[in-house]
Amino acid sequence: MSFFPDSATFLSIGSFALRWYALTLIAGVIAAYLLVSKLMKTHGYDVDTVDEMLLLCMIGGILGGRVFWVLENLSEYLKYIPYIFALSDGGFDILGTVIGISGMMFFYCTRRHMSTLRTMDIVMPALFLFTVIARFGRSFGNATVWFANGIDLIGFLVLYFFIRPYHEGRRRGDVVAFGFMFIALSRLICKVFAWDPTARNVLIPAVAVEVFGILLYYVVHKRRPTKPIVLFDLDGTIMDTRSMVLQCFKYLYMRYNDPRNFTKEKRNLVFRVPLKEAVSQLFPDQDADQLVDEYRKYQSSFSWSDSVSLFPNVKSTLDELWQNGYVLGIVSTRLTSSCESWLRQLDLSHCFGTILGRDVYTDPKPEPGGILYAGVKLKRGHDSCVYVGDGLNDIRAAKAAGVYSVAFISDPTKREAIEELQPNKIITDMSELKELLNENHEWSDENC
Repeated sequence: MSFFPDSATFLSIGSFALRWYALTLIAGVIAAYLLVSKLMKTHGYDVDTVDEMLLLCMIGGILGGRVFWVLENLSEYLKYIPYIFALSDGGFDILGTVIGISGMMFFYCTRRHMSTLRTMDIVMPALFLFTVIARFGRSFGNATVWFANGIDLIGFLVLYFFIRPYHEGRRRGDVVAFGFMFIALSRLICKVFAWDPTARNVLIPAVAVEVFGILLYYVVHKRRPTKPIVLFDLDGTIMDTRSMVLQCFKYLYMRYNDPRNFTKEKRNLVFRVPLKEAVSQLFPDQDADQLVDEYRKYQSSFSWSDSVSLFPNVKSTLDELWQNGYVLGIVSTRLTSSCESWLRQLDLSHCFGTILGRDVYTDPKPEPGGILYAGVKLKRGHDSCVYVGDGLNDIRAAKAAGVYSVAFISDPTKREAIEELQPNKIITDMSELKELLNENHEWSDENC
């Protein structure tokens, strides 16, 4: 066994040699995976999605990289065609790798109702990071490769720290468009200065990728974003349930306290914080879960028709959005049957493509489960989605899902607590939603 027998080898044992390039290749895959995992989580995606993407990226990267390499050196491979499949020769082109991964992501995102541009905006910086780390292994055997690596390192830093973060004028797809342009320019520079031996025959592919990147940037900035799906909380957002809520809390006070202790300050509290948190604060000596259950049972035992109404301009706004082709949905902590019953009474059932109560999705708010499941049910995903709610947990759930959050505030006492969560937009009248949806930007949380 011998360590560092030459500049390209980390370890040799008899005829077996562990190359530096193999080690840095593995390190590059791990680093890219961790970066993509981190960013996809902020977009509301779980680790299973990242794992599936990694597998497809590896397949697409290997196939695309090999195909481009063979085409660039076709005259040599035509001498002995079976050698095309001898992947051990290390012949892969980074341009083909990028194209192969992009193709796989387009296929995957289309089937999963995900935005290809949004996903590739995440994958592209990670691909540059992978290239930089993986290429370190070849840098030990060829000093000029350090220059090629330096160019791609600059590309990663620019894409990740300057183009990826939200700023005025940025569009979904900017990162991937600049990534195509930068990687093609990098290969052309490496060819001109002979910094990377693998860039000998890249002129035509590099020019083609450069033109593709420029055209993609043009299209991205000319296109108008897709209409988002618009999801709503029910209580406190569409229907005014304040009178009903107060009566339900008075019931709890009659059973476990004294109704005279239900002061104005405590009445305001129940509208500022989630139900369980309010119950915990108002009845610290009681089992909060038990009282929440009792609260809901009491509420479901009456019709409350005289205590509930629509907020101003809700019906006209929802009807107009529905007539203009917006796909609408309800994600509520009520039971689905209760939501459906109230919407029928309020003559709004026709507006909604899906109605989800806490009984049909896992992980209630502030977890994003309901919002994510609504995107699946509507076969639209959540990459272009607006969630409108009045509570703290509504905004937290929207943030966790990576969707565009709109806080509807009918009670001024809730504004300060809502503002601390930094929703994408705050409205005080539902009619404002129509003008908001005419804004020309993507509908996800990175626009804040």
